[in-house]
Amino acid sequence: MIPHEPPARAVQAVFVLVACGLAACGRVPGQFEIVQNQQPQQGCAIDTSETLYRGDGTLDLQLVNSGAGSAYLIFPLVRNNLPGPSGGPDTNQIRMNSFAVDIQPSKFGVLPPNVALLFDTLNRAPSSSADYALLHYSVPWSATISSAGGTAATLVGAFPIDLARRVAATGDVGVSRTSMIVNAHIRAFGSTGTQDYESDPLDFPIYVCSGCLIASVLNCPVAAEPTYTGNPCNVAQDNMVECCSLNGELFCPPVVSTQ
Repeated sequence: MIPHEPPARAVQAVFVLVACGLAACGRVPGQFEIVQNQQPQQGCAIDTSETLYRGDGTLDLQLVNSGAGSAYLIFPLVRNNLPGPSGGPDTNQIRMNSFAVDIQPSKFGVLPPNVALLFDTLNRAPSSSADYALLHYSVPWSATISSAGGTAATLVGAFPIDLARRVAATGDVGVSRTSMIVNAHIRAFGSTGTQDYESDPLDFPIYVCSGCLIASVLNCPVAAEPTYTGNPCNVAQDNMVECCSLNGELFCPPVVSTQ
């Protein structure tokens, strides 16, 4: 992850205005957009169907795997609405190169006190630091999107593992799904042969809890295949999951006896 300045900073806004005065760049609403967050299917398959999507998410801190790439994953459906070619090559084809992620307090709820203090501390860190990058960062992504409504199904980590660890350590997040809510502000970046583009953003609410997605915990191994197997891409998010415990360690989905 690469730290970046949040979009609300005035210095950045002035820089963007000056830069766009010198070269074609920036964002015109509706030209390049993140349509929605796709719903992963069996085997973590992500397609471009606009009928399967999530309007909000749930992150369970108890289920976060320290070896995962992110505590929460978002699957942006990105669309290029630039005019299509009248003949010849598609000069309005957009080559994506990155996402920018800003994790913010949500307008729909107040952060728990100790989490609010943590976020304030991280936001006050130097903008080039690893602490600051827990809330504001860029990640590379490569995709080629045709003009005239072409789409791409993509993926971006929207809640770093270390941020999940620090939030859990505050002790402020309980089992209720409404214990905490944040907003993941996601933007895509790319270019044609002549111009750089920033997408319209996706603002995605993520509820954060500690234990709300755990359907049951039995001793390992369990006798039968579980009914609730969790999210196919990341067990810590969105779907209920059955677990088993062995020497104090959770296994989700549970280990099933072979006998």
